[in-house]
Amino acid sequence: MKTSSLCASLVVILCLSTFANVEAQDKKMYSWTDENGTVHFTDTRPEGQDVEEISVSQETPPVTANPYQENIAGSSLAEQRRQEIARKSEQNQINQAVKSVECSSWQAEVDRLEPNRRVFYTNDEGETERMDDVERTNRVAELKSRIANNCK
Repeated sequence: MKTSSLCASLVVILCLSTFANVEAQDKKMYSWTDENGTVHFTDTRPEGQDVEEISVSQETPPVTANPYQENIAGSSLAEQRRQEIARKSEQNQINQAVKSVECSSWQAEVDRLEPNRRVFYTNDEGETERMDDVERTNRVAELKSRIANNCK
């Protein structure tokens, strides 16, 4: 008795799954255009209309979090280009600021060295020394050359 009820249950389950599968595969949509040129879509066949039959798959598409979101693995080409331009612009601003500081420093040293014949400086050992005229004029010439080549 148990074997026959088990077989009957399996037959019922098999029939139901087959019927559900056939029902899912046989879904149809109908399309027609009315006298005003409006296109209509329906799942029931309208009477008295020249209809186009459309087969519709019942498979559910894979669900994603946001179909409009860009690919997370990488930015779009346009976004990459924007980021590159922004990075270059930021780097140029940093370079300009560094160059401006260097030029100001060089000019301040020229302004300190040029008019004075007696220039004192502190060496690496912390002792105060006097710069002789030849060394002073060479340093002024070097600084003016740097300013001419790198500033303006």
